[in-house]
Amino acid sequence: MNPTAGCVLRAADFLRVSRKTRYPREVRVFLVALALALTTAAVATADRTSADPTRGPAARPLPHRSRSLGLPFRGHLRDGVLLRESAHVRYVTEYATAGNHYGTWELVQLLERAAYRVSRRLPGAKLSVGELSAERGGRLPGHASHQNGRDVDLGFYMLDARGRPYDAFAFAEFGPNGQGRGPNTSLRFDDARNWELVAKLVADGDARVQHLFVARHLKDRLLAEGRRRRAPASVLARAERVMAQPTGHAHANHFHLRIYCSPSNRPACKDQGVRHPWAP
Repeated sequence: MNPTAGCVLRAADFLRVSRKTRYPREVRVFLVALALALTTAAVATADRTSADPTRGPAARPLPHRSRSLGLPFRGHLRDGVLLRESAHVRYVTEYATAGNHYGTWELVQLLERAAYRVSRRLPGAKLSVGELSAERGGRLPGHASHQNGRDVDLGFYMLDARGRPYDAFAFAEFGPNGQGRGPNTSLRFDDARNWELVAKLVADGDARVQHLFVARHLKDRLLAEGRRRRAPASVLARAERVMAQPTGHAHANHFHLRIYCSPSNRPACKDQGVRHPWAP
């Protein structure tokens, strides 16, 4: 039975009873109006609390309260948002059990949008995610940054010896020719999917990318793929400006992505370093 049906039937009974009473007409009009108002309120409440299987629970609040505090290498995260595995996202197996998959709402949404874009344009593979931040941020073993929810390590899309998408246990390193380095010599760097990922990240209008650390020789491969696919000049220019090989770690086995502070987080959230023209 429809959950609102009982309310409607009770209201109808109430209307019939009110007509049989000897109350003055003004009182009966008031009672009828009250019954209709109660019925409308019941239906509206049922609509809000019912779940639509295509959209999820109704009236579900979006987790916009996340706050990135301080600097990426000296900071904390408040009300961090968990990036969940999905049809388009997977945790890199090596990092799956640690549970460090929390970020700002802006970063998590960016990753979900980018993963969805790649899977729609080139189906068959998932975005491999290493670590973001701990639930409350702070120091994260093995990382100099990743402290306030604005950093994430992303595994490369890769192909096996037969050209099929491959989900690796850990990050895999690739050389200038796109061939995997030991012990992953049978793997290939997936130029097409990795370029689609980069293009979506740098062109996103909501979460603005500050850094995309990657080895110089892989940056060259990605830009060549973008030109081959006739990407817009503006996207190519952004990708060339954002991708960089940092000192100390060439990043030949994963991307390190960092986004700028959201304007709503300032001044508690602090950016440091390069200021691109598209910075908020």
